Amino acid sequence: MTHRDLTIAEVLEDPLIRQVMRADRISVAGMANLLQDVALRLQRAEAVGRNAGRDLSVGPKPMARARLRSGTRADLR
Repeated sequence: MTHRDLTIAEVLEDPLIRQVMRADRISVAGMANLLQDVALRLQRAEAVGRNAGRDLSVGPKPMARARLRSGTRADLR
């Protein structure tokens, strides 16, 4: 049996996940924004890991930019 992660579209279409979202009063748009933000942060973190041997001292690092954005939150209602 192979295992793969669901895509964002599959998560948003899954009936069980939709029931939990409804119970928690989380909109589809809010959940989509949240998942896209997490995916972007993971990509940035992976890029930082790949570039660990390089000199990244020029300009803000990807995670530093992510921290600047951390004050913004998606509306999950």
